[in-house]
Amino acid sequence: MMQLDQLNRRLFSFAPARWVGRHIYNRQRRRQSRAQSTTTKFFRNLQQLTVLAGPLSYLADSGTLSVLVAGCSYGCEAFSLAGFLALQFPHLNWTIAGVDISKDALRVAEAARYTGAHGLGISTDALAQKLEARLFDRSGDEWTVLMDIRDRVSFAYGDVLSEEFRSFKDYDLVLGQNFMIHMGEEEAATALAALVNASRPGGALFLGGMDTETKTKLLAPHKLIPLDWNIAGIHEDDMRRSTWPWNYWSLEPINRSEKDYLTRYSTIFLKPL
Repeated sequence: MMQLDQLNRRLFSFAPARWVGRHIYNRQRRRQSRAQSTTTKFFRNLQQLTVLAGPLSYLADSGTLSVLVAGCSYGCEAFSLAGFLALQFPHLNWTIAGVDISKDALRVAEAARYTGAHGLGISTDALAQKLEARLFDRSGDEWTVLMDIRDRVSFAYGDVLSEEFRSFKDYDLVLGQNFMIHMGEEEAATALAALVNASRPGGALFLGGMDTETKTKLLAPHKLIPLDWNIAGIHEDDMRRSTWPWNYWSLEPINRSEKDYLTRYSTIFLKPL
């Protein structure tokens, strides 16, 4: 399956095939039914996380960092970020709040115990291996999050489409990834507004997993600033790339000639002061 995914990715990276792929993808967007998914894994896009040790390192200047992870699913993204913060900023006072609409997924996150099915024990990436060692106590095929990290990460029910979600405010960093792609345009607009509201002025948002066909339009009212940093690397590291153009939620090859290139392909945005 991995070889087929890689072949598919290479094939549609060529310009003539990309033109055909665009027509296939647009048909799939129209025909396929959209539904939320809890699919996730650990260390899903490490290149994105490393921005916190680069251009976004200023977020830690105060000595504290508050993070909201909306659509946290089983907690893999929240704990991946937690491991990175613990490893890179050992003296930083950070906290992470994860919210989701799936109570079953939240029970897994709260238990903080995982298996190889969540993408553990298989990566050859040096950073992923360091994070895994910092995050877990392993026993056989069970990985349990270490208590010093577990105590800083909380999980609760939260729906970005609800009025109640507006109580989430003033976070330094807000992650809202890989669920707006499963929404229609109206719902995605509501969700995005809620995420922007949850971020403090001068804060940052990770917004991977939006529909690139409507992303620029949805972002325009919020005046967010796309971060021009490792855009291609983060884009190609996204697990959705390998299935384009066959699924509405898949991710197209990057196209530097797009007039809205920065907004279309960046996943990291700054909220103006």
